[in-house]
Amino acid sequence: MAATIFIAGCGKKSPSSSATLRPAQADAASSSPAAQPALTAWQQGDKASAVSSFLAADWSARPLFAADSPLSLSESQFKALSDAGREAKSKDMFSQLDSLKQLARAVVQAGHDATSKGDTAQARKCFTSLKQCGKALESPDCLLLVQLIGKAFVKMSDTEFAKIGQ
Repeated sequence: MAATIFIAGCGKKSPSSSATLRPAQADAASSSPAAQPALTAWQQGDKASAVSSFLAADWSARPLFAADSPLSLSESQFKALSDAGREAKSKDMFSQLDSLKQLARAVVQAGHDATSKGDTAQARKCFTSLKQCGKALESPDCLLLVQLIGKAFVKMSDTEFAKIGQ
């Protein structure tokens, strides 16, 4: 898997290796974490790209988060960590959750902006993406804290849909 990601990520193709790289790139793309492009853009300060990536994400795809992210852990995996491991993962987890919540607020704001411009189709896209993300986060495979945030995203989406009239 690491070789597949390395090969797909390096972007160098020789004419003789082009055919062999394509399947590896397709595998890497299909296993790319759904939330990662949006979170990475957000953490780099590129808010417009982050919102765009959030709206383009396939929230039914798995995994949702990068394998090295504490958000990718299930509750049982988290509990199985040592005390020191849980403490170390918790710091990073709260930072990533904060970024995810800020990104969700930016998606809601994008929906408000679209509504104020009379673009209800774009507003619906924003609120639908938020709801799909929330549903994905509610998965029993996620940490309980992540599941709670998912429920909050679904509720926010429902509230926003009520304002524009589903």
